[in-house]
Amino acid sequence: MNNRVGIFWFTENTFVYKTQNVIDLKPDSLGFVDSTLQHQIEWEENLIYEQFSLSLYNTEYYSFPRGRVVFNFNLQTSLIYLDKKIFRKGVVKTITSKFHLENTAFKFFTGSHYSCFKSI
Repeated sequence: MNNRVGIFWFTENTFVYKTQNVIDLKPDSLGFVDSTLQHQIEWEENLIYEQFSLSLYNTEYYSFPRGRVVFNFNLQTSLIYLDKKIFRKGVVKTITSKFHLENTAFKFFTGSHYSCFKSI
């Protein structure tokens, strides 16, 4: 199993992301494997966007469409939570590729938690 979990953003026509291998993490009592990564820390403290050649200093992590990939070990299914603004074919294909989900069942979910108010 090469599936990944983690966090991502889509901004400036760039997919910014950080993953962890599912096999390296333990499922919780309900069988969910989630990454230990946090959007705020990766964006505002670790400046993850620099790794993608973006200069977005003094921006806040919630200013851009974002999401998270979680794995349900019991169902062998990845759950992809994202801002509905980026729920489109090109971004979906990038998510499934970068998180190694090509041979895995996956489901998409949108909700207010990952919504940003900036237009893209």
